[in-house]
Amino acid sequence: MPKKNFIFDPYREGDEYKLQWFDAKLARFIFGSLTFWEKYFRYEIHGLENVPKKGGAILAMNHSFFFIDLAFLTKQLFLKRGRRARGVAEHLTWKIPFLRELFLNLGIVDGNPKNALRILKKKHIMAVCPGGAEEAMRSYKDKYKLLWKDHYGFIKVAIAAGVPIIPCMSVGSDDAYVMLINGYHRWKKMFIPLPLFFGLGLMPMPVKIRHFVGKPITHRYKPSQHKDMKCVNALHQRVVRESEKLLAEGLKKRKLFGFL
Repeated sequence: MPKKNFIFDPYREGDEYKLQWFDAKLARFIFGSLTFWEKYFRYEIHGLENVPKKGGAILAMNHSFFFIDLAFLTKQLFLKRGRRARGVAEHLTWKIPFLRELFLNLGIVDGNPKNALRILKKKHIMAVCPGGAEEAMRSYKDKYKLLWKDHYGFIKVAIAAGVPIIPCMSVGSDDAYVMLINGYHRWKKMFIPLPLFFGLGLMPMPVKIRHFVGKPITHRYKPSQHKDMKCVNALHQRVVRESEKLLAEGLKKRKLFGFL
């Protein structure tokens, strides 16, 4: 049974491994509250038709610090493609009060291979950010740089589940705040994010955010080959190459330092 009382039903250790939690009322409330932010960022999405209306698939996304773009995408997937995207989160996320309750009640689970495989075998769309918190908290010097080099988990899961990977790049999201330092390593030591950033005060800058959804990257590997690093590396290189290409094309379309 899904949780009924979001505010009064706290996180309990182990909840992050359960798939049944989902608060539909909370999801509808969040979708409704996004209207202001969609107008603020003049949000656009291109290539949404590349997401299949049926069957499992992985949406591989770049990760910004102000990850409201993920909420925008989730809303469009539901309204225009009839798909409820499931999400997986960084392990350390489950140590942060309130955020973990919010994620839990939106159906987000711990980002481990077992959870991911269970989601895909149920033929859901799963949104992942392979770069994780390290990518989200990188400094402005590395903005729009994909930190996916040694992250093979999503590739192995795609092979094991026999599903395609769909690159989905957000352009504009890394400009909402200027990240002065990388807070990721401090987070790992202290269990809380400690980045140093600025926008318009605490408000994000009113940059234009666009999502570019690429064509599905399919493969012919057998599920048993998910541990074959030759296969994993080959598919990983394809996905990174196509994602970087999609991101570069999106960046070329920006005007006035991302404000248009």
